[in-house]
Amino acid sequence: MKVTTLACIQGSWLPDYIPEKVLDIGAGTGLLSLMIAQKYPSIIDAVEIDPNAINQLQRNIQQSPWKDRIKYHHNNINFFAKHCSNPYDFIVANPPFFENQLKSPDFQINRARHESGLTIKELITLSTTLLTPQGKLSILLPPVETKKMVEIGRDNSLFISDQLVISDTSHKPPIAIVTILSRKQSIPRSKNLIIKSAEGEYSQDFISLLKDYYLYL
Repeated sequence: MKVTTLACIQGSWLPDYIPEKVLDIGAGTGLLSLMIAQKYPSIIDAVEIDPNAINQLQRNIQQSPWKDRIKYHHNNINFFAKHCSNPYDFIVANPPFFENQLKSPDFQINRARHESGLTIKELITLSTTLLTPQGKLSILLPPVETKKMVEIGRDNSLFISDQLVISDTSHKPPIAIVTILSRKQSIPRSKNLIIKSAEGEYSQDFISLLKDYYLYL
């Protein structure tokens, strides 16, 4: 499974507090879990349903320095949530819900990229039951889906705390937004991130954000 730049940005742009317990929904290869474990001494549950992804997830965790703090679960998140007794301080999800795009005939691609497995509304509803009162939720989505997600979050008493608006270059529109939601309603903080300059070089903001995770910047 491919590691994307956008996922790396989400994994490096984390809340300004240290979560004791973290849930990674749709963990894939474990990228977000591993990045969080590198930054925080958190206990992390990584939940993934796809059998191919879970094999990579298992290998990546076992080969990492943080294998004692990350537990992988080959499970449906709805089933996992029903049997979860302890809430989380931080939930992270990188759900590629491109609802307006044509669905792939391939079932695995279809399940990974669309709402066939878990809708945005279901993700928000699950998070409200799994978060601690002070907990926060990080979601990476395209701008159109972000707008829908924010409305659903508001209806479920989850409000924007911070947003990172991501663009390839300064001359292109945003391609994705990392949104952090909280139960506490406050004035949202927003920041723009330009990945590359017009000459194709990584921006200083991008380098500063990813320098602890990329080998070559």
